[in-house]
Amino acid sequence: MAQVIHGEFGTANVEPAAALQRTYSVATLNLSPKPGDVEGNLLLAESAVVEAKRAHPDLGWVVLPELFTSGYSDLASVHRYAEDAEQGTSVRFFASLARDLGLYVAYGFPERLPGTAGAGGVCDSANLVGPDGVTLTYRKRHLVRTNGEHHVFVSGTELPVVEAGGLRVAFVICWDLGFPEVAREAALAGADLILAPAGWREPWGAQYELSCAARALDNAVYLASANQIGIYPEARFGTLGHVYGPDGLRVSRSEGERSVAGVDSMAPGRWRRFYGGTLLLESAEAVSLEVCS
Repeated sequence: MAQVIHGEFGTANVEPAAALQRTYSVATLNLSPKPGDVEGNLLLAESAVVEAKRAHPDLGWVVLPELFTSGYSDLASVHRYAEDAEQGTSVRFFASLARDLGLYVAYGFPERLPGTAGAGGVCDSANLVGPDGVTLTYRKRHLVRTNGEHHVFVSGTELPVVEAGGLRVAFVICWDLGFPEVAREAALAGADLILAPAGWREPWGAQYELSCAARALDNAVYLASANQIGIYPEARFGTLGHVYGPDGLRVSRSEGERSVAGVDSMAPGRWRRFYGGTLLLESAEAVSLEVCS
């Protein structure tokens, strides 16, 4: 398993037994879904998830790309593949897979809002599905205007945090990573691990990696992102997603299309004590920003 913590703060002042009991694994699966082939894409995911679990029996979470079920490609037709977040084809599929393997699957999909039809009422969403079914649904808040996402999707407004697999987990989706406030909101709500399905296009791969690292460091949390990979008629996707630690450094190792890391639920707190906390609102004794003016 990849080394999780960098620097001297790693295991200092932590009971060894507690550290062992609180260590898990997360894998980001950087896959190439076929546009519009929901059934084929689900089978692609199943193969990749099963292989990851076989290679890492302690695997707790897997992350798939943004809009994985339909593929991030022709946005004008994405509404044809939209589905209900709790009763749709993909959620039933992944719930069965998660139950069989004993893990959580985070995946992107076009969500059909209740009571809507046609091209309207569709969100760029992500589900976290575990052994007991849907744990969390998140709707992308910051839609990309340069490629017309804001004409296709309804933006989300909420950012829930849930307990899943031993950590407090939240979502962001792709371009949300460009807005520090979103990850900060999740951290202030108690998140230890932020899952980030992405469809981050070239030539901005370097900015994708920097955004992931910065959001992890900003908030002293783990951030695990999976990116769509491949050349499509509308865009090229070439930068693999990885797992970043509370110190902002990449903590995962690449294994072909996947990247895998161990995550330790105690590490965010240790890093904040070692480096200094940046969540000013997490303490009633936080210093006012006015002192810096």
